[in-house]
Amino acid sequence: MNERYARQLILPEIGTVGQNKLLKASVLVIGAGGLGSPALQYLAAAGVGKIGVMDGDTVSLSNLNRQILYSKDDIGKPKALCAAGLLKKINGEIEIIAYPELLTNENAQTIIKNYDMVALCTDSVDARKITNYACVKTNTPYVDGAVSGFSGTLLTVIPGQTACYECIYGSAIQPEGPTPILGAMAGWVGCAEALAVTQLILGVATKGIILFFDGIKMATEEIEVAKDPNCKVCG
Repeated sequence: MNERYARQLILPEIGTVGQNKLLKASVLVIGAGGLGSPALQYLAAAGVGKIGVMDGDTVSLSNLNRQILYSKDDIGKPKALCAAGLLKKINGEIEIIAYPELLTNENAQTIIKNYDMVALCTDSVDARKITNYACVKTNTPYVDGAVSGFSGTLLTVIPGQTACYECIYGSAIQPEGPTPILGAMAGWVGCAEALAVTQLILGVATKGIILFFDGIKMATEEIEVAKDPNCKVCG
């Protein structure tokens, strides 16, 4: 096994068997911004064999306080292409596929069905609902991270086993104006997304909870959530 992964190979929870699971896994990361930046880097460094990077936006100066994949030289360039280029430098032994496009109802299921799981790293409520619907219909597990100010949340959805986004946030609407975000807070939640995806790959994912991050108290809290039997997506 590659020396690159030596420090995680000695973890009893990973070892050669777990590393092979990582190398054979495929993950689509939707959103290459504040959450996607750390999530993508850690998934690539861990040796996830195939990573898709989906983002239809370009880099702007206001992104740089939290979107650590990019520099000032990247302003105006497509995030998905910039991110893919950097990930190939981090780990040239894995497959990186860039999707410089927005997630839509028309392309979601077609793209998602090519991956084992999804890491949802966007601040868009519409993208969350589209992803949730597509993942439930294609039976694809996904991890959803969110951050605002000094607060964040993490939800792992396993279709058929756990509550989906619609069960919990069905009435959510997109807030107006830009979301206030501290870069380090996005990093915390983005790293947690990478860890949650790794748990899914290894088969040790925590199920049926939302994890809340409090950046002021430097604390986390777990809240149990149950499937809604009348959910219009997964019920």
